[in-house]
Amino acid sequence: MLQSKSNLLSLGFVVFLASFPVFLIQFFYSSLYFDSQIAPFLVFHNVAESFSIVISASIFGVGWFTYAQSKDKQALFLGTTFLAIALMDMMHMLAYSGMPDLFTENSPNKSTQFWIAVRFFAAISLLASSFLPNESDLLTSKMKFLILPLLVSISIFVLIIFFPDLVPTTFSPDTGLTPFKRIAEIVIICFLVLSSVAYWLRIEKYGWDSTKYFLFAFVFCIFSEVVFAVYTSVFDIYNVIGHIYKVIAFCLIYKGVFISSINRPYERLLYTNELLKDEVSERERARKNLAKSLSEKEALIREIYHRSNNTLQVISSLISLQSEIYPENQEIQTLAYKIQDRIQAISLVHRLLFSEQDLSSISLKRYVSDLTHYALQRNGTHSCKIETKIEIEDRKILIDLAIPIGLIISELLSNSVKHAFPNKASGTISISIAERQEGRLSLSYSDDGVGIPENLALENSNTLGMQLIYGIAEIQLSGKISLQKGPKFHCEIDFPMDMYGKRV
Repeated sequence: MLQSKSNLLSLGFVVFLASFPVFLIQFFYSSLYFDSQIAPFLVFHNVAESFSIVISASIFGVGWFTYAQSKDKQALFLGTTFLAIALMDMMHMLAYSGMPDLFTENSPNKSTQFWIAVRFFAAISLLASSFLPNESDLLTSKMKFLILPLLVSISIFVLIIFFPDLVPTTFSPDTGLTPFKRIAEIVIICFLVLSSVAYWLRIEKYGWDSTKYFLFAFVFCIFSEVVFAVYTSVFDIYNVIGHIYKVIAFCLIYKGVFISSINRPYERLLYTNELLKDEVSERERARKNLAKSLSEKEALIREIYHRSNNTLQVISSLISLQSEIYPENQEIQTLAYKIQDRIQAISLVHRLLFSEQDLSSISLKRYVSDLTHYALQRNGTHSCKIETKIEIEDRKILIDLAIPIGLIISELLSNSVKHAFPNKASGTISISIAERQEGRLSLSYSDDGVGIPENLALENSNTLGMQLIYGIAEIQLSGKISLQKGPKFHCEIDFPMDMYGKRV
């Protein structure tokens, strides 16, 4: 309510400013009224009209060239109509008395006819613009808005220049303004009043700041038409006041279009930038919190791996201590020995995970190398000198694959060290793991020892080691295992590498 009163006061103040010169002339008519000569008035008239033409062209430029960004249909419509207004104002200026003849003889009637035509077109266009939206989601062809105004300006030019008898007389050298001219000005004023009412109703939707300049412009347009309805000479003071009002009105319309097409999009852009800054700040805070949480979780997972490794070492030590109670029982010693090897294969995975950046996978080459080194070092008292050849692609594998592979290699290494080279001074163990076909790995293990007897059915063996190898290879890894019997042991296991997904 207070805002509405403030708007009315602002509009009332503009009405007062526009009406004050008119009332001043009426009160001091004898002192202020003058009827100029053609030459000095013509200079003023051309300057005023040229200025209004430049402003009209500027309105066109702003509305036309900013449409792709602003999507302001009202500004585009006003821009194209003011292009036609600029053309018709130029015709009015060139047809004025004292200017070189524009195709036909110039006269006050001819220039006034152009004036009435352009003022009618401007008043109707301003009223129509009040029903157009400031912005739209969809862009339309700009040429659609341009065709009608250009056709109107061309038609007015052809009609007044080449068919003047079809156009009503607006000025007579003997009587001055004709009744048609006065009635036409009243009709134009009515259209401008309706435009003012329509734009006032737009305030609720589009706000006072983007509407006020049009309302102020209509006030000056109305008073401009009032003084043009009462002048008696085309060179008198009313003509001067009318042209000044017209220039002021055009400047205000330009300001309104400029704000709608340029200022408002930039304001929206600045507002969007502020929102983006807030969003970036919020995301940065969230990122830092997430990084902190992730760091804490990484530390926790590393601690779990570390504790798991320690726990496995404690279990291995307990088994070793327990086996020492029966130093003469070779079966218990061998069993404890093998269990410790298996625990070490699992423990090594956790140690590597603890030292790696990646908490879910380890280097396969490093793992097998370390595991082989441990197995040979553990059996360092063996009389045979064993050489290892490891050919493994340097790839990362998940913990879910690493532990089964480690257990299989640990069992094979234990068997080779203990049984493959009973009477040999040296031996060779070869281990290779490579991708044979897409999505599958092949583990190949061989030694040049005594091998396996032909009559031994390994798949039905009751030893825990062979049961582990077959069970892990076929069940846990879903692979296929093939063993070569006879001299020089060879084992090959083919299994898929995408059985498990990354979880950490």
